[in-house]
Amino acid sequence: MKGLTIRLIIGIALVLWAWDMTSPWQTAMQMEHNRYTQIQQSKTIRFGMINHPLSYFVGSQGKAGIEYDLASAFADFLGVKLKEESFDTSEALFNALEQNKIDIAAAGLLYSPDQIEKFQIGPSYYWASWQVVYKKGAQRPYKIEDLSSNLVIANGSAVIPILQKLAKIYPNLKWTVTDKFTQEELLLQVAEGKIPYTVAVSVDISSAQQIKPNIAVGFDLTDETPAVWYLQNSTFSELQASVLEFMNQANETGLISQIEEKYFSQLSSFDYVDTQSYLKSIRTTLPKYKPLFEKYKGDLEWQMLAAIAYQESRWDPSATSPTGVRGMMMLTRDTAERMGVTNRINPEQSIKAGSEYLQYLINQLPETIPQSERIWFALTAYNMGLGHLIDLRRLTKQLGGDPNSWLDVKKYLPLLAEKRYYKNLKYGYARGFEAFSYVENIRRYYYSLINYQRITEQKEESTENTIRKEESTENTVRKEESTENTVRKEESTENTVRKEESTENTVRKEKSTENTVRKEESTENTVEKDQNISNENLRTTTKEKKSEE
Repeated sequence: MKGLTIRLIIGIALVLWAWDMTSPWQTAMQMEHNRYTQIQQSKTIRFGMINHPLSYFVGSQGKAGIEYDLASAFADFLGVKLKEESFDTSEALFNALEQNKIDIAAAGLLYSPDQIEKFQIGPSYYWASWQVVYKKGAQRPYKIEDLSSNLVIANGSAVIPILQKLAKIYPNLKWTVTDKFTQEELLLQVAEGKIPYTVAVSVDISSAQQIKPNIAVGFDLTDETPAVWYLQNSTFSELQASVLEFMNQANETGLISQIEEKYFSQLSSFDYVDTQSYLKSIRTTLPKYKPLFEKYKGDLEWQMLAAIAYQESRWDPSATSPTGVRGMMMLTRDTAERMGVTNRINPEQSIKAGSEYLQYLINQLPETIPQSERIWFALTAYNMGLGHLIDLRRLTKQLGGDPNSWLDVKKYLPLLAEKRYYKNLKYGYARGFEAFSYVENIRRYYYSLINYQRITEQKEESTENTIRKEESTENTVRKEESTENTVRKEESTENTVRKEESTENTVRKEKSTENTVRKEESTENTVEKDQNISNENLRTTTKEKKSEE
């Protein structure tokens, strides 16, 4: 009986197993490919991104951006290579993800409930909101009901589904979709007064304000929403689990905080007046000194050297401070003598010496400091001295921070002015809070200059393309006109030929008529001659007859 029971249980288990293996969901799993396994086998993970000044771009040092840095770190985490592909819109990005052309979509994409049914999502790594913007000085809209014109939205924007839902609540909410401009270009058009409103993500607005301070926020269209990665919807969860594990680790190690500090720090403070003044100087003063910055940049970017000079002297070669530092790079007398400067207010000597001294400081830093952060440590030393930087790194370590991380070190800069801390430091008191502002300002000026150049170059390229297009159109018109003229000429020639042929035919006809007339006259002459001969013969006969009689 016991054996029968066991056999019965085994039989039922086998039936259940067989049913399970032939069930629809199991069949679907067998047919579906496991993306994580495929990634490990191909040793490559495919990321879809959107070219963007914060999330993904190609700078002077290669590819960069929040999403690129995170994606690179995730590829290293998996032990595979990163392959990124750029798309124009979030709509195109999601289509590529759905069609299995990419493994992960990463482009500062905010969480959307509508996408949950289609895709898996990763954890958040920063928060942002959709905001309505207008031109500073115009009537500010405080809510949807205050909008006096249509919003202008880029085609494929992720905000469109949000607007469609809001339109059910606010029937007067209207918008126009354009495929001629990107979201960033629409922000610039608002600043220039070409369109009244657009909607953009808050971090993108902050970035655009660094080069177009006339951009102003009217109101938040949504609450703050997390930015997340989107993955293909799948019955397998290994890839999603790996993303979750990676993000947790990145939070614990401070990687995400470091990346946010790298790209968002300069956006935290926005001074309308200072930004306006800086942009004016870029247009009017910088062109005069740009060749010198390019000439003496050394291993730096000339834009970084220019940003430092602006923070130091506002690009005024004769600038002087109450403490005695002078010139474009505000050199002390000791530093000037050390670097061989004979005239501190000579802009070329000052820029050359300032660049060489800064690169000297960079070379004095320990190799443990990451390459991408060495400039910020060196600038701190440039502002308050190398000895105080050494004190600062020691203090950071004593307080539990990482002395090789700029994110940690800069937090402790203000403590150098507090007696309870500086009394135990080798080099004593320092105005650390000023050094903090000094470095942050330079970062802001640097990124503003980079973005200003990028926008200007894009605008010039667009203008050139428009001119080429217009020239091409003009050439086409000229060609068509030339063709038409040729046709007219040929037609005129044909008409002339026809006219000549007609004339010839007329001449022939007239000649033929003349010939006919001559022939008829000849015939008449012949007839007349014959008649004369006949008459003559008749006379002769008559005469002979009379003679015989």
